[in-house]
Amino acid sequence: MSGWPIWAQVMACAVTGQTAKFVVYSLVGRRPVPAALFQGYGAPSLPAAGLSCLLALMVIHAGWQSPEASFALVLAVVAVHDMVKLRLAATRQREIVHAIVTAEPEAGPLRKRVVGYLDPLTHHPAHVVAGVLFGILFAVAVAPGPR
Repeated sequence: MSGWPIWAQVMACAVTGQTAKFVVYSLVGRRPVPAALFQGYGAPSLPAAGLSCLLALMVIHAGWQSPEASFALVLAVVAVHDMVKLRLAATRQREIVHAIVTAEPEAGPLRKRVVGYLDPLTHHPAHVVAGVLFGILFAVAVAPGPR
């Protein structure tokens, strides 16, 4: 992969991460979980893996002092902050709505549908950390250079 452009290496990281997520979730659930291939949340977090891979590749290719690495660092920090803080707030909101909907007995068939959409366990900071580590390790593994 060392001859590939950086964008292709980042895409390969994303595909590999989603495939690993599918395998792990399928093994844990003892049945195939194809939805894991298309979700950004879960371990490893797709945005965290992609952006940390991009950052690591920029540092490996251009060094810490380069504008590319600086841009990738700012992008990764902002995105990871957003994933952790905003997603935690959204998760709290989903938990409250989930509690309201499940407590209301007259909700009827809508209740089951809403409960499925409002799963409060969709994203966790550990997923983001797993994504960051996955992205960095992937970048180090595919980057050209002496080993």
